[in-house]
Amino acid sequence: MYRSHEALVPLFRIRKVFEIDQLTLYKIEGALAQNNADSWAREFNGIIQHSDRVTIFDCACLTTTIHELRDMVRNLMTDKMYFLNLPTPARNMLRSAGLGEKVLD
Repeated sequence: MYRSHEALVPLFRIRKVFEIDQLTLYKIEGALAQNNADSWAREFNGIIQHSDRVTIFDCACLTTTIHELRDMVRNLMTDKMYFLNLPTPARNMLRSAGLGEKVLD
């Protein structure tokens, strides 16, 4: 039950939807907000640390983004990590951060 003094934490889910020897595709669903950015970072870090193949994150169901996304992705980015179907603000944010080559259109 929600109490009026508790802050709601936006929900998100990252799930593997496709995998072959060279590539893994994850679907990101939900919201990225200030109060769940640390959880996002832990999820990304766990996925990236345990993958030696190209990893694509499908962001078609990403509903909210924040500016911390740019810093989080920059800190966790690997040469085998890409984003697909980013909402326009997030796409522009990553491109302005010099990460445009990691955004798949």
